[in-house]
Amino acid sequence: MDPLAVLLRWSHVLAAIAAVGGLLFARVAVLPATEDLAKDAADRLHDGIRRRWFPWVISAITLLLASGLTNYVLLIRRVKESPELWGSDWMSRTGYHTLFGVKFLLAMVVFYLASGLVGRGAGTRWIRDARRQWLSVTVGLGVAIVLISGWMRQLHTGVNELPDPVREYAKTYLHDVQAANESSGRDPDEGAAARPADRPSATPSPASTEENPDGQETEKKGGRAPAEDHEAAAAPGGGEETAG
Repeated sequence: MDPLAVLLRWSHVLAAIAAVGGLLFARVAVLPATEDLAKDAADRLHDGIRRRWFPWVISAITLLLASGLTNYVLLIRRVKESPELWGSDWMSRTGYHTLFGVKFLLAMVVFYLASGLVGRGAGTRWIRDARRQWLSVTVGLGVAIVLISGWMRQLHTGVNELPDPVREYAKTYLHDVQAANESSGRDPDEGAAARPADRPSATPSPASTEENPDGQETEKKGGRAPAEDHEAAAAPGGGEETAG
């Protein structure tokens, strides 16, 4: 078990829970509750929530960016260091780079909208003026990011967690195969299947017997004589054995 990988995973998951969970709670609980209040009371409530929630939002964004990018770089390194386990084209075959790019862009949008919802700047005032609309959009994008993350995770679960002895055995096996192919000086697939001419024929050869002048069949080219000739030779005088 890699302690760094576990720490990064914990940080990423906890930060995602705080960010997406806080947005979902604000959308389904806080916002409907403030709509029943007077404007002054609702503004004071939003201001109190902003002051307490803003540090958590910034901390979650920071952890998500740091742990997510670090996990991505470490995964690329593991794939490159173990081509015998992952394959040389694993990233392109699974579309991992594309998925990460889409996830990263969506995360940037979520970070901006979440910061605007709890911020006080004039540049993001338009987000707070339509709080219900943009909070719904932010929650939807957050859920989409979670789904993409789950899909990306299952792409490398298993290979990523193989024990070290299995990795070392796979590397040694691949090295031995390559060394054997290089020493033989031929394609490893060459000679894997014997040519038809090299294989023994399973069909019987044409009949190699012929009739002698006495009408008995004998084998060509010094072959054995038919069984009845051998039995006749065993009798006295070469004839049939008769009872005394």
